[in-house]
Parts: sequence; C-alpha cells; structure tokens
Amino acid sequence: MSDTKTLHDEYEALIPVVSRFCAELVNQLKSLFDTGQLTLGVPLEHRIKTWTSLEEKLQRKRLQLDTIVALDDLVGIRAIFLFQRDVDRARELIKRTFEVITEENTATRLDEAHFGYQSWHYILRMPSKWAGVPTLAGLEKYKAELQLRTLAQHMWAAASHKLQYKHEMNVPPALRRSIHRVSALLETVDLEFERVLSERASYRTEVQDAPRDVTLDVDALEEILTTTWPNINRDVDEPYAEVLQDLNAFGITTIGGLRDLLQKHYNEVLKRDRQHVAESPRLNYRGTTEKRNATGVFFTHSGLTREALQLEFGERWSKYNTRGLTVNLNQDEETDSGPDKV
Repeated sequence: MSDTKTLHDEYEALIPVVSRFCAELVNQLKSLFDTGQLTLGVPLEHRIKTWTSLEEKLQRKRLQLDTIVALDDLVGIRAIFLFQRDVDRARELIKRTFEVITEENTATRLDEAHFGYQSWHYILRMPSKWAGVPTLAGLEKYKAELQLRTLAQHMWAAASHKLQYKHEMNVPPALRRSIHRVSALLETVDLEFERVLSERASYRTEVQDAPRDVTLDVDALEEILTTTWPNINRDVDEPYAEVLQDLNAFGITTIGGLRDLLQKHYNEVLKRDRQHVAESPRLNYRGTTEKRNATGVFFTHSGLTREALQLEFGERWSKYNTRGLTVNLNQDEETDSGPDKV
C-alpha cells in the first residue's frame, strides 16, 4: 500500500492524462448517443475527483491503494436522459461499445423504508482495441464511473440529497405523506412519457395510409419527411415545428398538400442539394459542415422542404423568409408572419 504523500504525488502527475481520458470518453459517449438518436435532458455531466475529495474517501472508507489508477471513480460521468427507453437503449450501447467491469442498478439497494430512484451505474474502460488510435493511446488502463438515469430520476436524486431524505426515518412524520407523494409523482412522469411515446409511435404508423385531407401536425410532418427525403440528409435535431409553421403560412395544411408539394419539386430540390455540395468548399461550407459535405449532402430534411417552398412560391417565399430572419434579429419588433402578411 502506498502512503498518502506518494498517492498525492502520483495524483498530481496523472492529472493531465486523466483529463485527456475524461475529455475523450465524454466525446465518445456524445457520439454514441447522437448516433443512437438518444435524447439527453441536459448536457453530459463529468468531473475528475479532486485530491481533497479523494483523501477524504481514503480516510472515511479506510481504503488501501497501491496506485491512483486502481480507483473506479477517479473520473465520473453522468448521462441524464429525457425518457426511460433512452436509458434502456444507452445500456445496450454501453455494453456493446466499452469494456464494462461492473454494472449495478441502484434500486436493488433499496428496501421499503428507503427513498430512491433507479439509476444504472457502470465502471468501465475504453476497449483495448482503441489503444491503436493515436489520440486514445495510453488511455485504456484508466477507469470511469458512468451513471445513467432519467431527468425525473435525477430530480428526485438531487432533491433527496439536498433534503437528506434518503430514509423514511430521516423525514419528519408530518412530511412523510408529502414526500411519498412527490416520489410517486416523479415515477409517474417516466411512466406517462413512455405511454406518450408508445401512442406517438402507433399514430405515426397510420400516417402513411391517412386520407389526403387529414390536417398536418408535427408527427405527421416528421413521418412524411423521413419517408420522402433521403435518410442521409436527415439531421439529428430537425426543427419540425418551425417547418410546419412555414407550410401553414402558405396554405399547406394537409397531408395531401404536403405530398403534392414534395412530389412536384422532388427532383429539382435534390439537384439543388448536389449543386450546393459542389459549391460548399469554395464558400467555406457556409450553411453546412465539412463533415456533411463529405458525405455528399448539404440540406437537412427541413432545408429540402424549404427549397420546395421556394420553388413553389418564388418571390413570396423569399420575402417571407427574409421577414422571418428580420424578426429573429429584432426580438422586440411585433410582427405577424401569417399568410395575410406574406
């Protein structure tokens, strides 16, 4: 076992490489969640344990360490998702991608007298095969603790930590009914979101066979654009609500009207997309990114749809679009971008 001074000296020497490990791990997780189309409730949280915290832990738990590298939680990362199903998908991706040393559902620690919420904890490493990547070389020996939970679960965890209400006997008797009610409500939030997502998925399967006169909504719009435009053009976070507002402003309010617009201008819009790809390097990738351009696309699904609007309405669309930009730049100006103002 190393003494405290030796561990402290090792800790100070390791900070630069551990900081790089933490940053690279966060980047890999962001990419993993983006590719899996998982929705974070807040940006990924991460930290490197301070020496003060580490020293306190060594004394409190009487840990005996030969090296700082042996610590499981020198690096800590927390991923907070909006929906429970994204937590479940993230668990699958984590186990498929990283070297998982331990996996724990904290709900198994609780009995009926404890307050708590399910949260998945992982101790993991980068897989050894990543050591061949120059930017990741030397990082495969370090471990990190990763926590996965929903936003509702995080609300409870943060509140109960602040109030120190982790056990029923800690709660004043007069408050116990209220605190049980809060716990139940937050659990209900996750359950009801799952219900909404399931009903939404069922609704979207019906869009393809819906009558032409069915009124457009955000979910119908997303389904039609997803099945009409090339998937490679799709962005992770398409502004469907804004596109719906644009369509409504020009009287395109039904599923049939949207289909007609897209079918009429489909070939010309994709031709414009290819033209923009060819011109982008000369214009320093303005309006897109070098990465998207390298895959051969310029417009997102929203952009392709707005190009169809431009082809259909010409000068009217240009004036409307310019007016929309002016409104965004002048937040205090009261305007009406409805069809009577186009």
